[in-house]
Amino acid sequence: MTEPTSIEFIPGHPLSYATTRIGIFCNDIEISRASGFTAKFGPDFYLVTNWHVASGRNPITNKLSSQLAAIPDKIKFHVTVITEERVDDDRKSTTLYFKPLEFDLYKNETPTWLEMISGDHRIDVALFPLNSAVEELQQGGTRLAFIEAGEVTLKRGLTLEDSSTPFPGEGVSYFYPQVGSEVFVLGYPKGIELAGIFPIWKRASIASEPQATITSGGYVYEDLLYIDALTKGGMSGSPVIAIAKEGELYVTDDGVAVSMVDGTAHLVGVYAGREGVTNEELEFSIGRVWKTATIGSIVMHKKHAVVL
Repeated sequence: MTEPTSIEFIPGHPLSYATTRIGIFCNDIEISRASGFTAKFGPDFYLVTNWHVASGRNPITNKLSSQLAAIPDKIKFHVTVITEERVDDDRKSTTLYFKPLEFDLYKNETPTWLEMISGDHRIDVALFPLNSAVEELQQGGTRLAFIEAGEVTLKRGLTLEDSSTPFPGEGVSYFYPQVGSEVFVLGYPKGIELAGIFPIWKRASIASEPQATITSGGYVYEDLLYIDALTKGGMSGSPVIAIAKEGELYVTDDGVAVSMVDGTAHLVGVYAGREGVTNEELEFSIGRVWKTATIGSIVMHKKHAVVL
């Protein structure tokens, strides 16, 4: 494994540090490239990407994606480790470096990622727990660059006083920008990366009502929304981010409006890329985004994948 790469300054947007180019390997041969990001849910960090990236299978048909029928056995990516130490009462010293990681995709024939099936379809999202894999996290004042995946608000009619459901339980909802809102897809089209590590920010817009169900390929989805985006291969697993304007209203699935603060970066969901979509969706450059709520559902269920 290569040594961590240090940098002496912190340019650009903080979310660029939370993304990673992913390499998928079979017998030490790279068979595909994709995108992913570090998400934080409660106290825990996770690498987030698509299920079809980790499994190498189409999430609808379950067929192997590789033309050579290669079954992935290893994933490689990086995280950004940030350590803060107080110099004096007024100053902090911040150290930041990129730490390469690699995980076996199976242990005793059991997948090492977390996933979930919802109703009659598979959620095309895979989570890899990071807390135990990054030893630096055991040190005080150390964290990973991350995108928050646990931003919620109380459901309609509930208050903090009368909600006895522990966070994040049945009493909370996720909220999303309204249709037509501008979003960005942060990923690595065709494996491109800036300065050897940073993602491309592809501009897109929300193309469906986030609160509406989507019918596609004979399935009805409550956990998907569409974006209008001309993306390329390699962007599967990218975070979809909205940068809020002052006073902009985001809305929950049950109709609760949340007023945003100017410049707030909000995770909309996980882009599903060009795999596992219908021909119609591909033809119209309509991209599937698995809502942020799917990350919370997988964390709470903590179900491991089953190879079918």
